[in-house]
This record gives sequence, structure tokens and C-alpha cells, in this order.
Amino acid sequence: MTNTETSLTFHPLTILADPPDIMVGRMDIGSYAAFPEDGVELLKQLQTGMHLQAAEVWYQEQYGESLDLADFIETLRDLQFLQEEGEEVGKVLAPSVFWQWVGRAAFSIPAWILYIGIISICLYLMIRLPYLRPSNNNIVFTPYISLLELGLFFGQFPGILFHESFHMLAGRRLGIPTRLSIGRRFYFLVFETHLDGLWSVPRRKRYLPFLAGILGDVLWFSILTILASQTYTPAVPFSFGAFLRAMALLTALRLVWQFYFYLQTDLYYVFINALRCVNLQQTTRQFLFNCFYRLVGWQTRIVDEEQWNPRDRQVVRWYIPFFLGGYLFSTVIFLFVGVPVALQLLQLVATQLFTHAALTTSFWNVILFLVLNGVQFGLIVGLVIMECRKAWIRAKKKKLNKINSGNRDHIELDQIGVSEA
Repeated sequence: MTNTETSLTFHPLTILADPPDIMVGRMDIGSYAAFPEDGVELLKQLQTGMHLQAAEVWYQEQYGESLDLADFIETLRDLQFLQEEGEEVGKVLAPSVFWQWVGRAAFSIPAWILYIGIISICLYLMIRLPYLRPSNNNIVFTPYISLLELGLFFGQFPGILFHESFHMLAGRRLGIPTRLSIGRRFYFLVFETHLDGLWSVPRRKRYLPFLAGILGDVLWFSILTILASQTYTPAVPFSFGAFLRAMALLTALRLVWQFYFYLQTDLYYVFINALRCVNLQQTTRQFLFNCFYRLVGWQTRIVDEEQWNPRDRQVVRWYIPFFLGGYLFSTVIFLFVGVPVALQLLQLVATQLFTHAALTTSFWNVILFLVLNGVQFGLIVGLVIMECRKAWIRAKKKKLNKINSGNRDHIELDQIGVSEA
């Protein structure tokens, strides 16, 4: 029960007009939601210290309709906008002047001229020297299996960090806090740069941070290709230049990954930003679950579609084919390519493990293979368990939202880690 004779205390909030809604959020924890105009005006009144009872009266007089204040306050509490008793005021660390300067320099006019020059040289070399073009054969840079596995596993990390650093610099350039973590997209392990603070800047300024990672990949591919042109010759297939060609191929594959919209890649955020959506991915999932629950007659599990953002409801019906088609494609690849290949590899591993003497080269090849792939599989399983636990905790909390907004997508611009399997 809410005491209407009291007022509320808020953490520092940012408010940004983002038609057709208004974005409100806490930059220190990355919690943002899209509010309608009346919800923002009510929020501003409460921020001035207006008592809750007076706020109800004010809303009635201003908009000519009654307000379910308890629901509204519960929404603010779910978003962690309210400062609870004994809780410290949220603070956003001041952006580093140095990193802001580095971010601005990384996307300055001289930097763009340099980037265009590097990419142009790469294109020229690939036209002139066909062996520098991406090819499946490029992946085998050494006849030694152990070295190949180690190279493919660890060699991709500098490129991934280069990709993420461009996201982070583009965010720091705008004074937005950033952080790096490991996450999951379906059965893919990814590295994520969190840029939730982008929802506090105008829409047009978000495109560069969204696309900066792709620019980083193109540059990394170009740099690797240019270096490979100086260190690789077709007459010597196994060399450092061959390793650079293999890393360039992995970078090209990560670029293709960005077109998997349904896995919330960088281009997905460009897509929803251009279409002015709020949380298209979650809305799509809930829409499909609602269809399933109606089909089986499970009425109590149906989510009220009125709580979704209106723009998401408009877009979701024609986004569904991309969503379902993408997951169907990944599932088919997993079942008919991934599983058979994995079984063959496991059979080969078991054969080598039990037919070779301990501590031989073949024995250590098998152990290394199992360790590298086991680490990736273990991380994915661990992330799934964590996600299930968080979902269970959220399910226990009663969430009522009458302002028809919904939380914004968490911006997690990611880069896939290529599995050795």
C-alpha cells in the first residue's frame, strides 16, 4: 500500500525526447525506458517533491482521467529510479578526459582519411594478388594440428578486442560509460560491449557507436591482408603470412555474423534505431509465445499486448519472418552440420585417445582439442544457467506497467568467438 501523504526520492535521471516517446533513464546502471508524455510530466512533478496524493489530483486535473499511482510507482521501482531508504544516491563516474580525446581522435577527419587509405590499399592488393582473397583453404596455416588449434583459438582475440575497442571509443567520445563482458547468442559465445548510455543521446548520434565495430573489423581485415602481402608467398604455404591470411578469414566470417539480425548483432541495433523501436526482440518473442498460448488454450500465460510499445507492435509482424527464419537457419545448421561434425570429431578424438600412448604428440593434440572446446562449451552452459536463474528471479517479482512503455533493449554490441569445432 502506497502512503499518499509522502513524496518520493529519485536517483539522478536523464530525460531525452525520442519521438514518439521520451527516454528516461539512469546512466549509472544503464536502466532506461520509453515513457509517454503524460508519464514524463507526472515524473517531473514527483521529482519536485510533490506528495503522492497531490500528484493524483494534479494528473486528474491535467489529463481528465484517473491514475493508478501504485502501478506507476511500482514501474519506477522496477526500473530502479527510486532511491530507497538507506540507499546511496546513484553516481555516474565522470568520463575520462583522456579517453574522450582518444575517442574523438579515432573518428576525426585525419583518422577517416587514414582508414580509407588502408582499406583502399587492401582492395588493390586483393585485386592484384588473388591468394590474398578470403578462401576456405586459408584456414590451414600449418600442418601441425596443435599449433593450428592454438593459433585459431588465441589468434582471433586481438581482432575481437580491436572490434570492441572501436565500440568503446565511439561511446567514450560521447562521454558514455562502457564495459566489456562475455555473453551468449543462441549457441554462440560472444564478447559484448555494453553501451546502454546511448539511449540518453539523440538518435542520430547512436549510429557511429553501433557501426564502429564493423569499421574496426574492416580495418583489421585490411591490416592483416596488407601484412600478409609482405610475408606470404604461394611457394611457401606454411608461414607467418599464412597465419595472417587465416586470421583475415576469421575476421571476414565475423563480418558476415553481423547480418544475423535475430541474434541482436550490431546491425540489429542500427535496424531498430532507424525504425524507432524500443525492444523489438523481446516484443517478437512475447508475440510468438502469445500465439502459442492461444493455440493451446493457455490463456493465463498470455501477455497483455497493450503494454508493448506501439511502434514495436507495428514492426513485429513483418520482423517475425527474419526472426523465425534466422533461428530456423541456425537450428538446421546445428542439427545437420554441427552435430554430425561434432560426433565425427568426438569419435576421432576417442580413437586417438585410446590408440596412442600417453604423453605422445598425438595424445597431447587430443587433450588440447578437448580443453579448448570444453572451455567454450562450459562457458555457454554456465551462461545459460545464469540466464535461467535471473529469469526465475524476475518471474518471482510482480511487474505492473501501465504507462505502455517497456524497457529499452540493453545495447550489447557483440563480436562472435569462432568455435574450434
